[in-house]
Amino acid sequence: MLILKDNHPARDKLKHLTEIITPNEAQIADIRPLRLGILNLMPIMDETEKDILKSIGHSILQIEPVWIKIASREKNGKNTSLEHVNDFYVTMEEATAERNLDGLIITGAPVELLNFEDVEYWDELKKIMDYAKENIYCTMFLCWAAMAAAYHFYNIPKINYPQKLVGCFTANNVQQDHHPQTKGMNPIVEICQSRYSGIDQRKLNSLIASWEIIELLYSSEKPKALNGNEIGVVAFASKDLSGIYNLGHFEYHERTIDQEVKRDKSKNSELNYHVENYYYNPQELDGIKPISWRSERTIFYGNFLNIIYQLMNKNIKAHKKFVLI
Repeated sequence: MLILKDNHPARDKLKHLTEIITPNEAQIADIRPLRLGILNLMPIMDETEKDILKSIGHSILQIEPVWIKIASREKNGKNTSLEHVNDFYVTMEEATAERNLDGLIITGAPVELLNFEDVEYWDELKKIMDYAKENIYCTMFLCWAAMAAAYHFYNIPKINYPQKLVGCFTANNVQQDHHPQTKGMNPIVEICQSRYSGIDQRKLNSLIASWEIIELLYSSEKPKALNGNEIGVVAFASKDLSGIYNLGHFEYHERTIDQEVKRDKSKNSELNYHVENYYYNPQELDGIKPISWRSERTIFYGNFLNIIYQLMNKNIKAHKKFVLI
C-alpha cells in the first residue's frame, strides 16, 4: 500500500498494482505507516520515482514515500521540472524535522567517472549517509550510491571500466534463505547493470572473508565491457543490516536500459559500448526481450521493507533531526 498525494503523476500508472491512499486517509488509519525516504539523484527524477514505486508497491505494509533532494543540486530544472521538484521533494532537514525516517533508499547518479571528492554534493551526501547509519534502521544504496557508500564506510575504491557495463546478467544468490535480504529469491537471478564503474573486488572480498560484509549476489558472467573479467559481487550487506548495497538495478522496468542507451547515443553518436542479453538484435538496438527480473524485484524490495519493519519493532530509535552544517 502506498501513500501518495492526489496530484502525484504516478498514481494512475500504479493504481492497478497496489492500493493507493492519500496522506489524509493515512492519518486516520489504525497503523503507523513506514516512512521511507528516497534520495533521488537521477537526472530524470519522475521516471526513477515510477520504477521505485513499482518495486515497493506490492508490500502489504503501508508505505509513505518521502522524496528527498540534495539541497545544493535541484536549482535549474534541467532534466526534471522545478515545479515537480518543489511539489513533491523536501530536503533531508525537512524530512526529519518532526518525525524519523524508518528506511532510506539512495539512488545512483550519472557521475561515476568522477572521483567522489569531485562530485559537487559529496560533502552533503556524506553527512546524509552518516546520519542514516546512526538514525535510520536500514538504507539501500543503488548503483553509484552503493559505490559511494562502500568507499565512505569501508574505504573500498571505485574502479572505472574499459567500457560501460550495460545489459541483463545472471547472478548467484549466495545466501539464499540464510539472509533476510535474499530469502525467497531464486538460486540464480537476473539483474540489470548499467554503469561505467564498479568497486575493487579484492578489497571487497577481503572484507567478506572477515565477515565485516555479507555477500548476497555474485555474477560469474564475463561481459565484453570488462574484457572477459567476471563481474563479481553485485550485492552485499553490512553485518548489522544498516546498509544494503546493490550495484545493479532490480527496479528497472523493461524499457529503462533502452531509454538510457538511446539518451547516451543522442548525446554522443560515436559511443560504442555493448548492450548484452537485452536486445534480440543488439547491433541495431532493436527488439527488447521480455522482463525477466520482475518477481525478483518484488521479493528483493519486499525483503528490504520487512528488514526495516522488523528492526523498528526491536528498537525504537529516538528522534534526531538531520542538520546540514
